[in-house]
Amino acid sequence: MLVLAMITSFIDRLRGKPALKADNALNYTYLHLHQAQRNRDFLEVKIEGDEVLYQSIILESDPNERTLLIDELFPTGFVGLPGQKVHLAIRQKGGRKIKFESTILEQHRYDDAPIYVLAMPQDIEAGQRRSAYRLPIANSSSIDSHFVGPEGNAYHGLLRNVSSTGIAMDVLLDEMDNSGGPDNFQYNDILDELVFDFAGVNIQCEASVRSVEVDPNDQKHILIGAEFVDLPPVEQRVLERSIMRIQRDRIKLSGAFEADMALA
Repeated sequence: MLVLAMITSFIDRLRGKPALKADNALNYTYLHLHQAQRNRDFLEVKIEGDEVLYQSIILESDPNERTLLIDELFPTGFVGLPGQKVHLAIRQKGGRKIKFESTILEQHRYDDAPIYVLAMPQDIEAGQRRSAYRLPIANSSSIDSHFVGPEGNAYHGLLRNVSSTGIAMDVLLDEMDNSGGPDNFQYNDILDELVFDFAGVNIQCEASVRSVEVDPNDQKHILIGAEFVDLPPVEQRVLERSIMRIQRDRIKLSGAFEADMALA
């Protein structure tokens, strides 16, 4: 089969290449795309310059070659060409939606229908319907957090946003562990003994890693997004009320500032 032959060619092209270094962004992207492939989730495909919304599915994903193989576009009739930019989205259960952009690298024929090799995206937007508002934390606020990583080392972070269900933290790995790196943290890793104070609320719980973003200028500087695992319901409600109060105060302050500017 042509698909099998293409997959074999991917492996052949790898021979003689040096081993790839750990890449958290690639790991995160491949995890979501492989899950969509396994579940046979439909792809929504938009070709730049064409108003039609097409559908397809992922036939194969190769993290080493950083490529995706997708099926014929439906409705049929349009043939994509190498070099064309494409915008893609994957709708999943529970309101989740994955968005990313790519480029057609190759076009082949299988069973007299076109199939496409796309560049695996550098990153993806894996969003979901949020039941909790995320409150941004200004850099000047310097809200400290502490936790124990999956390898047992202690870490210090600065909060960048907080909700009643999770947080995002800036973490400098070399502050506590000179041998650490971005690959210390993977999706679903547990952060033990997470502690931080917010608006008079002391939070102590575990959290599960949901995203890891690496500063391209400093591999020791990462942003970790994590979801609370065992936060007691009472503390969660208190945290949510504090976030809502601060958000209301910010809106009022913003409105007062705009009114002052209008009178100036």
